[in-house]
Amino acid sequence: MNTLFRKPSRSDWVVIGVFWTAALPFIFSNYSEVVRQVGWGQFLAGVLWSMVVPLALALALVFSLMPNLLFRKRYILFIVALTVVALSMAVIYRLGNGLIGGVIPTMNVNRVLDSLIDIVQKAGVLSTMLAGKQFFETQQRLVRAEKERTEAELRHLKAQIDPHFLFNNLNVLGSLIERNPEQASAYLHRFSALYRYLIRHKDDDVVPLADELAFVTDYRYLIGQRFGRAYVFIEKLTLADTLTVFVPPGSIQTLLENAVKHNQGDEQNPLLIELIISDKSVIVRNDLRPKLTPTDSTGTGLSNLRARYNLLSDQPVLIQQSTVEFVVTLPLLHSQLSSMSSSLDYNN
Repeated sequence: MNTLFRKPSRSDWVVIGVFWTAALPFIFSNYSEVVRQVGWGQFLAGVLWSMVVPLALALALVFSLMPNLLFRKRYILFIVALTVVALSMAVIYRLGNGLIGGVIPTMNVNRVLDSLIDIVQKAGVLSTMLAGKQFFETQQRLVRAEKERTEAELRHLKAQIDPHFLFNNLNVLGSLIERNPEQASAYLHRFSALYRYLIRHKDDDVVPLADELAFVTDYRYLIGQRFGRAYVFIEKLTLADTLTVFVPPGSIQTLLENAVKHNQGDEQNPLLIELIISDKSVIVRNDLRPKLTPTDSTGTGLSNLRARYNLLSDQPVLIQQSTVEFVVTLPLLHSQLSSMSSSLDYNN
């Protein structure tokens, strides 16, 4: 979400701290002479003021003017805004110095320009460090995004031709054709719809929750036809609009598949799998009932889902396991991302 001012991250504050730590020896280079003239109180107040104003200018430049104007190619507006902000800071800086010294400062062009040069020198170095850090992190995110996109596409392609998945479902379809052609037709319709979804969204980073739920309905139908009542799905939906919130494609199905793959269920004692959807998250909860024979698994399903969320949102996937249940919470995304590269601009 775009804002007028993007909040600095913890690492940004680390860079700021490193900058001022390196600058302090120069600031205190002639402290003994100044302290003798004005005293420690006025000296430290002046030092603090000489740090606060350049910092404010640097933050305004890096976290507001550049992302909202410069990177959107509003060059003239950027220059005007930067000039106004910098001159305003210079005036404030001069007034502050006067108040600290107990005098009313002289306000003329030369004095304001002197103040402007003083704060711009410090703010310029700090802004360069912060902007350089932002650029480096953006490049890292783009590389990670491309890697995750490639891996996601490979996973989707693998799912489309997974011989075990095809074999199991074709066996079910074959038996239905012999004893219930009408039901076999319905099964084939759901089966083909599932694959169409995977193919249609294999390049998408997110899809509307409504689309994912429709896909999950087809998947649940296939599981029901294959295992009967061994796995019982309960859906609790309190969200009115599922078209304006988004999830990564296949994310909910991954959680349901994980529950079925690793937990035992039978018709006499079915495994309960709950799908709880609120206005902020999707929760998948299932009883913990590990199969006696461990299922072959690479263990990358949940880790890949976590990695995809790390690229799309600052809200993590929460995984909680107790002795009796396994719960995964997926945050709902409230803005659609048309492509990963566009979502990883300077503002992210």
